[in-house]
Amino acid sequence: MGGNALSSSGATRCSRDVALQVLEDFLTRFAQITDSLGNAARVEPIAAYREKPDFGDLDVLVDSRVFQSIPPQSIVEALSANYGKALPWIKNGPVLSMGLPLSVEGQCLQLDLIGTPAAEFDFSLGYFSWNDMGNLVGRIAHKMGLKFGHDGLWLPMRDGTNLHDELLITRDFGRALSFLGFDATRWQQGFDSLDDIYQFVACGERFNPDLYPLEHRNHTARVRDKKRPVYMGFLRWIEEQQTLNRYPWQQDKSVYLPEVMSAFPALQAQYDQSLVRLAHSKAIRACFNGEVVTEVTGLTGKALGEFMAHFKRAQGDGMDNLPLLSTQQIRELISGEFHQYGTFAAKVSAPG
Repeated sequence: MGGNALSSSGATRCSRDVALQVLEDFLTRFAQITDSLGNAARVEPIAAYREKPDFGDLDVLVDSRVFQSIPPQSIVEALSANYGKALPWIKNGPVLSMGLPLSVEGQCLQLDLIGTPAAEFDFSLGYFSWNDMGNLVGRIAHKMGLKFGHDGLWLPMRDGTNLHDELLITRDFGRALSFLGFDATRWQQGFDSLDDIYQFVACGERFNPDLYPLEHRNHTARVRDKKRPVYMGFLRWIEEQQTLNRYPWQQDKSVYLPEVMSAFPALQAQYDQSLVRLAHSKAIRACFNGEVVTEVTGLTGKALGEFMAHFKRAQGDGMDNLPLLSTQQIRELISGEFHQYGTFAAKVSAPG
């Protein structure tokens, strides 16, 4: 996504009419290659606002089982044979970028085929569609202590600053939008212009323009969003508005948790189980940690870390039972394993 992966291969921008024609032609050819895969070959173009005048690339979601059944290189080779010329391509993570030929010799339009698990497909399609709308909506979720991404709406579980778990709230995109305060019915109608998208976001019940300026974002988000023309256009649009909704956000994100639980009651069981797992993990760390192991073995630094990793592998599921043992039993267990570990290491390092 982004349109720059194949710039050295002649990738260029083209008019909307040309881009849509290239897309339709590609979908027909691609269907011929994946026809035998049936439902596993689901493919959906990602929608941009309808009045977008030109395109630097085309984004298309495809069921990731396609890449599992047909290697990316084989897909490109089959398409190249279909088009009658070799297509430039590059694979980066789940994205297969290809240069589809244009009428001008040496020029192509980049198409990004984005492999997406079937379970995430509909949510990903909603998140990526309509330009940067998903990113703009995500600021609301973040302010509530949630994560809104291409794979669903999530509740990050933190112990202080440590992220110990993430709980899936929903992969129903319309339901997620409604919960975050947006008009899901309006979203289903799509958007003709960037102004329509900006209006949609600003009309959200929880909208506050203070969430969006780059100076209010972390470093990673500032670097990323500064390169996104639609996001930067939204910042300029905000500055031009005379009146905008300003939802009174609380600094403490935990105050929104009861609201989340009320809207998604099935989440409570997952939440409680996650807290139990955290408590158990902390109980294990309390009786087996660097300080305890150093006292028993005298190890420090890299050697300490290597032995602790070895101990965990050796104990396997037995690590779960450590909190049930006495302090003396744990120390004896560490000492016994260290003795065997040292004997094994000595044999391995012995000459001849």
